Amino acid sequence: DAVKIEHGAGAAKMARSVLGGMLALATRSDAIKHNPVRELSTIEIRAKGATAVPLAELPGLLAAARGDERLRELDMVDLIEFVAGTGARISEALGLAWEDVDLEAGTVTICANVVRVPRQGLIRQTQTKTIAGARRISLPRGLVGILGDRRVRGGPNTHGLVFPTVVGNIRDPRNTSRDWADARKRLGLADGYTFHAFRKTVATALDQAGLSARDIAEYLGHADPSLTQSVYMSKTVGGSRAADALDGVLN
Repeated sequence: DAVKIEHGAGAAKMARSVLGGMLALATRSDAIKHNPVRELSTIEIRAKGATAVPLAELPGLLAAARGDERLRELDMVDLIEFVAGTGARISEALGLAWEDVDLEAGTVTICANVVRVPRQGLIRQTQTKTIAGARRISLPRGLVGILGDRRVRGGPNTHGLVFPTVVGNIRDPRNTSRDWADARKRLGLADGYTFHAFRKTVATALDQAGLSARDIAEYLGHADPSLTQSVYMSKTVGGSRAADALDGVLN
C-alpha cells in the first residue's frame, strides 16, 4: 500500500511481481514454506481517461486558447474550437477536407480520418474509425463563421484540408495532441481536458438539451444504442437541434 500511495499502482504492481518471483524461488529452495505474495489482493490500475470539461468552463477555456500565442503560431485555435463545438475525434477533424464542408447549409460530412501507416507515414484515409463514424452533422452557428473566415484566409494546403499544418501538410494526430497537452500546462488547465474530453462535453451538452441517446450517438458518430437502430436506421444526418444546443453552450 505504501508503494502504491507514494509511487502509484504501476510501481506497486511491478514491486509485487519482483518480490513474488524472489519468494517463489525461495519456496522452491525450501527456504520458506509458502509464498506470502500469493495471498495479497490484486492491485488494480485504473486508466486515467479524459475528463469532460464542465459546460460553464468551456467558454473560458476557448477564450484562453484564443489568447495563447503558441497555439496561434501553430494555427490550432480554429481546430480546438471545431473539436469543442462538434465533439469530432481529432483524427476526423484533421481528415476534414473543404469538399466535405457546406457553409451555406451549415454542415460538414465526416467521412475520413488521418492515420499513420507503417512505411507510408501520415495518410488521409477515406473512411472513419468505425462504420457509425460516417455522418453529416449540422454546425453551431459560431463554427460556420469560423470556417467561413478560415476558407477566405486560405493559405498553403497540399491536400485541400480544413486544418493542415502551417505549411499545408497533413497534421499528425499524436503531435497535435501533444501540442494541446503543452498548451494545457501553459494555461493551467486540467490534464484530463484532452481532445477526447470535448466529446464527453458535447455529449453532456446535448443530453442536457434534451436530445435522445440516439440523437447524441449519431452526432458523435458512436454506434447506435441498439442493434436494430445500428443496422436499419439512418446514421448520416445530425439534426439542427444538436447544433443549436451547442451554439448556446459555446456562446
